[in-house]
Amino acid sequence: MKITILGCGAYGTALANMFLENKCEIKMWNKFGDIFDNLRQEYQDIYFTTNLEESLEDCELLVIAIPVAFIESVAKELANYYNNQDILIASKGISIDDGLLATEILKKELKTDNLGAISGGTFAVDMKDKKVMGLTLGTNSSSIKEKVKEALENKYLKIQYTNDYLGVEICGAIKNVMAIGFGILDGCGYPESTKFLYLTEAIYEIKYLIEKLGGESETIMSYAGIDDIMMTCTSTKSRNYTLGNLIGAKKDIEEINNYKETTTIEGLGTALAIHNICKNNNLELNICKIIYDILYNNQDSNALIEYLENK
Repeated sequence: MKITILGCGAYGTALANMFLENKCEIKMWNKFGDIFDNLRQEYQDIYFTTNLEESLEDCELLVIAIPVAFIESVAKELANYYNNQDILIASKGISIDDGLLATEILKKELKTDNLGAISGGTFAVDMKDKKVMGLTLGTNSSSIKEKVKEALENKYLKIQYTNDYLGVEICGAIKNVMAIGFGILDGCGYPESTKFLYLTEAIYEIKYLIEKLGGESETIMSYAGIDDIMMTCTSTKSRNYTLGNLIGAKKDIEEINNYKETTTIEGLGTALAIHNICKNNNLELNICKIIYDILYNNQDSNALIEYLENK
């Protein structure tokens, strides 16, 4: 199968490893070509290009693995060359400007329903090292299901299937916010009993958001749900957890700001996006509101434990 991946970050290249394991032919696109020299040395079987039109030639499955903040601008250019190819979204997040998920942005810009979203408890480094893990694919397209099964499913990567692409995307976005909260509690020195009470409350809150935005509550029990939520919240590999840990431990503001500026932390933008969604739809997500206030309104990190104490 001929696959094009838009985005050459850690997760895009990790997926490329799985596609290569299943004997697929890969093209990878990035807007800037300065990273290609090192990538070409590591991935000699992959064709790299900065030409979006060229990247789509003969493409059977288009994989979106760029930050959600850039999907709209790329999709506007992509519309000039898009020929109704099946699209698999691996990006996680929500647009800050309009509160749209990646599938909603692509539907708007490309006028297509050939969309699927994939998410689950999978760190890029573990996928690259070919460790056993799981992803959930959300799509209404039988064609995408068949292609993902052929291109990704193997002894290392287990795939679940659901029609609830909204739930899959919501889980993949909001878990980054919840991981910041878990990291805050850990940085404050609270024990496992407290942190896992928080985690349970966070899962309830995610389930509530899925239902309110039109997804299926059962998705919380999938690889995209509880698997990814628990992994991202509790692992020191998680950049969102690490930011929360720095905040909870009351590290110097310069150290915290340096980490924000030098690291891609999806939960920062997602916290703002969810705050706007709640305000516009009259939704009450207490944990998300507290984390938003800690990140953007200088709220003391103790507000999170105070909420749990008084709940």
